[in-house]
This record gives sequence, C-alpha cells and structure tokens, in this order.
Amino acid sequence: MDRTIKVVIADDHSLLRTGLVQLLGMTEEIEVVGQAANGSEAMDLAAKLRPDVILMDINMPGLNGIEATRQISAKYCVPILALTIHDDEEYIAEMIRAGAKGYILKDSDLKNLVQAIKRVAEGDSFFPSNLMEKVAVKFHELKQQRYGINHYAAMNDSGAQSLTRRELEVLQCIVDGMSNKECAQHLFISEKTVKNHVTSVLRKLDVADRTQAAVYAVQHGIVKARV
Repeated sequence: MDRTIKVVIADDHSLLRTGLVQLLGMTEEIEVVGQAANGSEAMDLAAKLRPDVILMDINMPGLNGIEATRQISAKYCVPILALTIHDDEEYIAEMIRAGAKGYILKDSDLKNLVQAIKRVAEGDSFFPSNLMEKVAVKFHELKQQRYGINHYAAMNDSGAQSLTRRELEVLQCIVDGMSNKECAQHLFISEKTVKNHVTSVLRKLDVADRTQAAVYAVQHGIVKARV
C-alpha cells in the first residue's frame, strides 16, 4: 500500500491512546485520524472517517470491543485489529468470530504493531503463531455451539478433503502469517493466483476470512502452526 494508512484507535485509556498516537506518528506510512473511548464512538468514527484500520481494545465501557467489531464489520467493512492486554484464547476467538482480521498484544514493540496494521490494511491477517493452538481449540468450541457438533463435523470433513495440493500450500502460508505477496514469492506463483487460491480455501472451509481459515486449519490438523 503506497498511500498513508488511516487509523482509528479505540481504547478507554486516554494515556494509552496518546502514547500510540505518538508512537505511530514516528512512522511515515501511518496516520491516526481519530480516537474513540468506547465501542459506540468507534462505530461513529468508522461511519464518518472510513479509516483503513481500527485498533480495537476488547474491554471498554458501554459497547465493548467484541460487539463493536461485529457491528462495524457488518455495516462498514472496516478492518479491525484487536489491540489488547489479553492473551486469553477465549477473548481472541470471540474477536475473530466477530470479524477481527488480526490481533496483537499491547506490549508488542512498534515494529510488530506497524507490521500488523499494514497486513490488515492490505487485506491480510495478523496473529501471533504462539497462541494459535490455544485459539484454535476455543474457536472450534464456538463453532460447535453455533452449528451443532455433528453438523460442524460433517462440514469439516467435506471442506478439508476437497482442498488441492496447492490450496494446502497456500493455507500453510496463511498459518505461517505470510501476506499474499510473501506467499507468492515463497511458492513462485503470482500474487493474483494466491488470492484466487485463498478465495477457494475460504469457500471450501466455510470460513469468513484468512484468520478463521488459519484457526480452522490448525485445529483440525490440516496444516501445523510453526512456533
């Protein structure tokens, strides 16, 4: 992405928002265009500013980050990057289910934060691989609650078995946290071809995005997370 990435920060702690504005202000690629103290304010800014990414805290007064993510993803299609102190798999799985395209912990360094923002802004996902196994288990439980155990198991079998060799390679790239461009370079194919395979993988696995595909793949042993 050549243009400046416009970001909204949603967090109920003003000192943290101020610190993030200062940190991100050190980069030329990112511009903080708005700040929100709760989920409702984040929704208003999403509608008004249409930013490229919203950094979303989970626990906020009033409308929390999970519900705000769900509504923003449905109404405005603005990518959400969860920014939280929680490395609890249930929180992360709930954010993914709500539509978050990635998550990063608040104690991450600036380099990782900028990388996460760029990935999400470009339509990719971002998640720490060291938490993927735990998140996969919790996400699987949430899916079973939604569809029922037997129905979900049938969906899993039919979707995973229909993946081609190349689709499995692309799925491994997703789990490894690669962008489409990086995956294309790794597999010596075009970025457009990677995007086509990603679309096919999402359809076959019946998931909404790359993050859910990665969680699904690790949970069911289709590919392995490399820690």
